[in-house]
Amino acid sequence: MLFQRFAMLKMFLAAVGASMLSAALLVLCRRNLYEKILNGYIEHNSRRGVLHYLFGGTLIGLGMVVCGSCPGTVFVQVGSGIVYSLFTCLGGILGTYFYYAFVHERISQEKFLPSSLVLRRLCDVLPIPSTVCHVIFGLIFLGIAIGLEFAVPWKSDLNPDLLSKGTVNPDDATGHFLGLAAWPPSACGAGVGLLQLFFMYFLEKSLGASSAFTVFAAQVCRIKIIGQAIPSLNSFTYGLKNYVALLFALGAIGGSAISAGLSKTIPLGPENGTNILNSILGGFILLLGARCAGGCTSGQGISGTTHLLIGSFITTASIFGGGIIFAFSYSLSNSEWLFQNL
Repeated sequence: MLFQRFAMLKMFLAAVGASMLSAALLVLCRRNLYEKILNGYIEHNSRRGVLHYLFGGTLIGLGMVVCGSCPGTVFVQVGSGIVYSLFTCLGGILGTYFYYAFVHERISQEKFLPSSLVLRRLCDVLPIPSTVCHVIFGLIFLGIAIGLEFAVPWKSDLNPDLLSKGTVNPDDATGHFLGLAAWPPSACGAGVGLLQLFFMYFLEKSLGASSAFTVFAAQVCRIKIIGQAIPSLNSFTYGLKNYVALLFALGAIGGSAISAGLSKTIPLGPENGTNILNSILGGFILLLGARCAGGCTSGQGISGTTHLLIGSFITTASIFGGGIIFAFSYSLSNSEWLFQNL
């Protein structure tokens, strides 16, 4: 958030770009399927207004700065052996329980009309056909990500400790590219964006990471008395689409562990990251914000913007705006930055 490293920005922009191009392809091949997914996504967010997106997005940005992670990145950090990421997960689960126990019913509103601003799509406002919008914005986001790779070469942007343990030279790596200590962020982001096509075509849902915390937390609702105490969590307890969220999280952890193992960078160790308190607090704030906004950097930032929803653009702007303001404010008021090697 301080623009000292650009890996996250490159990856996010490339992910959004590839995701938008994936959506354009799906619209051309299976329009009815895409419209079904889009309508389901809009229905999921139909009780959220501008304040939900602004407040939730700002909380996500704040949480990202506090713990040095986001609801999707934390699974990769767990697999990489970053010790404090486990405490971030703990904070995320606690934040999920807090939201559904004390916040959800109080802030849920009557369903907004499809014509309301936050549920409208950018292609309806401009107006431009959705496929054209997807292609134009997809190429723009990908172009910016690739341009940043030239402006700030990815090898110059790496964690020095990572390079001391592994290599970015394919000739020296175990299994060539699979054994590299790092890959170009824009290429990784494009890979994440292509997951959108898999999720939409095979699972008929949009990509999202924070829902894994909700599904995990909801498993205690199998105990009848807890299910009655937190009824709003019950819908996340059962069902294939809920279990997919957990499988996605486990896959991210497993893939990260395999990559770190092949590149000989596991474990990264406790020197990478923040401290226990900030990890728990940051995770708590992250998931509280993600539940308020109806998604995180992946659910709203990647999927929501892919669907061209104005509410998702508001959330994404709030995430990065809130995070940047807090990070710069904190860095100006403290001579020592708390977050090491992230």
